[in-house]
Amino acid sequence: MQDIVKVPVAIRFALADRRARIWGTTTFLIGLGVYLLVLPATDTGGTIGLVSLRFLTFGEVGIALTMAILVGLTTALGIYGLRQGVPVTSGKTILGAIVAILPTLLCCSPILPLGIAAIASVLPAAGALGLPIQGFIATHEAWIYAIAIAFMAWGLYANARRALYCAC
Repeated sequence: MQDIVKVPVAIRFALADRRARIWGTTTFLIGLGVYLLVLPATDTGGTIGLVSLRFLTFGEVGIALTMAILVGLTTALGIYGLRQGVPVTSGKTILGAIVAILPTLLCCSPILPLGIAAIASVLPAAGALGLPIQGFIATHEAWIYAIAIAFMAWGLYANARRALYCAC
C-alpha cells in the first residue's frame, strides 16, 4: 500500500523532466484522439473517423480520458526512467492499450467476419463452428474496457516503482 502512495511522487519526478513531460503530453494527446475516434465504433457500425465524434457519450469520453492519461503518465515515467539509466518496461500498459481498442474494432466492424471467412476458406470446419464472438464482445464491452484500464494502471504502477528506484 505504501508503494501506491508513492506513485504521485514518481509522477512529480517524471513531469519535472522536460523531455519526459513532452513525450508524456504527446502520447496523451495522440492516445486521446485515437480513443475518442475508436470507442464510439459500436454506434457507428464500425466506422472509425471524425463521424465517430457525434456518437460519443459521456461514459466513452471518460474512458478515453482515463486511458489517455494512463498512457501519457506511463510514457512520461518510462522516459524518465530511461534517462535515469534503469531499463523500464511498459508491456502491461501497451497490452492495456491494445485490449482497449480491440473490442470496438472487432464488435461492429467487418474485420472479425472477414477473418473468420478467411480461416473458413482454408479450414472449412472453422466456419461451421459459428462462434458468436462479436456478440460476446458487444455484450461484455464494459468489462473489457475495465480490464484494459486495469492493465494500464498496473503498467503505470510498475513504471512508477522503477522511476522511484532511479531517483534514489
